[in-house]
Amino acid sequence: MNMFKKLPYFVILQGKKYKINVDFRNMISYEKIVQNKNMNKSERIEKLIKSFYPYFFYNENYINLCRNPALYKEACEKIVWFYRCGRENYHKPSGKGTVEVSQIYSYDYDDEYIYGAFLEQYGIDLSIDKVHWWKFKALLKSLKDDTEFVKIKGYRAYDGKDENIQALKEYWALPLPKTEQERLDKLYETLK
Repeated sequence: MNMFKKLPYFVILQGKKYKINVDFRNMISYEKIVQNKNMNKSERIEKLIKSFYPYFFYNENYINLCRNPALYKEACEKIVWFYRCGRENYHKPSGKGTVEVSQIYSYDYDDEYIYGAFLEQYGIDLSIDKVHWWKFKALLKSLKDDTEFVKIKGYRAYDGKDENIQALKEYWALPLPKTEQERLDKLYETLK
């Protein structure tokens, strides 16, 4: 990606140009679809393709896409490429070891803080303005340290021993995923 060039609104699949849904809301729902364990993989992929490629929204077009394995694979790869803002290693940790990275923000739980930060810093009303995913990610990364959202992310990422900041980290912690929470609830119930 190069933010100094024109942002993509189309992708090329097997030599043919296809319009894509570039709005940040669509890519946020992409994350939610990918993480949805209640849907099987083919259901998730179908939903992703239909939301990313408006042309494939209609069942006949989607069925034709599924009948062409090379096109289907390329269509899926372009979704991932777009999500990563055109970069290969956009969301991959660097280094050789395995590092457990804890989540420090959630679009579901931090929506008000993200909204407020964008409105305060950029004058962008995320409830009505259409914002290209790549632009949204660049602006999200560039929020000033004095916004409440950036402060909350800092508390969640804190690794030191300061008791006051540790208390803030605990206060602002994101809820555990439901399955993890259920496992802990059972463990606590057993210990009572």
